Amino acid sequence: MNASPTRTDEALLAGAGCALPQHQDCDFRLVRITQDEWQIVALSDPARAWIREELCTPLRQCVGDAIVVDIVSANIFVKAAHDQGLRTEFVGIAGKDVL
Repeated sequence: MNASPTRTDEALLAGAGCALPQHQDCDFRLVRITQDEWQIVALSDPARAWIREELCTPLRQCVGDAIVVDIVSANIFVKAAHDQGLRTEFVGIAGKDVL
């Protein structure tokens, strides 16, 4: 049995808090690609700068504006981004929320 998560389940897994109105600008977009894969897209200059600072080192290749991760990595990423004051647009199977 392969039950798809509900919108609430997805939001909890992504580390969501209270959703903000959808008209606000976002720094990242988190998109569910498959059951096991999520795409994180940097939408703003502060988001791109934070990715370069946090993820790019001489020993690791720097990522572009989009990365594909599993749900645990997406959760960690979103929480870390929110700690820096960056906002995320969450796109799940039931629509969009701004976190």
